[in-house]
Amino acid sequence: NYNNMESSENAPTKDEILKECSQLGYQAASSSDDSSSTPTDHEISPKENEIINELRCYLHDAFGHPIRLDYGTGHECSFIVFLLSLCKIGCFNWTGGAGGGANPTSPEVIGYASLSLLHAYLNVTRGLQRDYMLEPAGSHGVWGLDDYHCVPFYLGACQMRAREQWQQQRQQTQKKKKLEAKESSGIGTDTDDDARRLPDNPYLPESTIVTDPSDPPILDATHADNNDHWDPSIIHNRPNLESYRGTYLYLSCIHFIQQIKPGVPFFESSPMLNDISHLGNWSKVMAGLLRLFEGEVLNKLPVVQHFVFGSIFKANWTPSRKGPLEAPKRTFIGGSGGVEVTGGMPVTRAPWAK
Repeated sequence: NYNNMESSENAPTKDEILKECSQLGYQAASSSDDSSSTPTDHEISPKENEIINELRCYLHDAFGHPIRLDYGTGHECSFIVFLLSLCKIGCFNWTGGAGGGANPTSPEVIGYASLSLLHAYLNVTRGLQRDYMLEPAGSHGVWGLDDYHCVPFYLGACQMRAREQWQQQRQQTQKKKKLEAKESSGIGTDTDDDARRLPDNPYLPESTIVTDPSDPPILDATHADNNDHWDPSIIHNRPNLESYRGTYLYLSCIHFIQQIKPGVPFFESSPMLNDISHLGNWSKVMAGLLRLFEGEVLNKLPVVQHFVFGSIFKANWTPSRKGPLEAPKRTFIGGSGGVEVTGGMPVTRAPWAK
């Protein structure tokens, strides 16, 4: 607390504040004392304490390494595991009643949670990356599309694909209503309020919810993009990035790259994302980014070796290798007849030897 400083001359610099915050953050992240848990009005059962400790471990690992001062896709995956654990214990099943996690969470709820929580999470991590100048983890961020992240690009592509599907469904609904109006009145008309009303899109944080059919048609300025067809090349449209980066996760990620790498052409700072922008539709982007995440993040030992498993996020898969790893008994096969050589390196004849 620096509010009681006698003079502004003695006020700490930004570097001193960041250093102290880093030390306090490291103490909080590395502390295993149970007293650091949030106080409650009732006694915590052993099972609840086990769940809290496991969730705390995933959350503490989601914001970068406190000693190396780096951040990468492994920390991002830790936050995804944190959200997965919350989902498995029923935190997102708001309509599940007393059953909690017994009922499966609906895709709509997962869509809401993923977009809203990822937006808030990225606001924090991007601030840490800028203020603490965190190094990209791994080989200079080799597994991150923007040196740090991979998952937000995939979820952002899913949101853009959902936007396309919603537009197609909306157009079909309006055509159907026009045909019904034409058959009933004999002329084509689009004065029907329901035809001009914007249906709800569950994947947009500013979605319009119409509860009363007698309400006037909603033509809000926040939905000015509803009739715009956006293909992946929309990322090169700077006005749209500025206008809709708070609504669409993918545009937010592209905008952040342009912020941290100003003055650098996009095809040089992010060649892979630039190539992705030339794809024809968001379905291909979504499928390609999912394969990228599976192959370049989840299948990489330097990333997954830091995963922590517990009672919620369990390591219950079938190992691909049976038994312990043993050194090979045979070393080399030498000679034209395939004679096995076990006593070291085989003899190599000189080219001129006969």
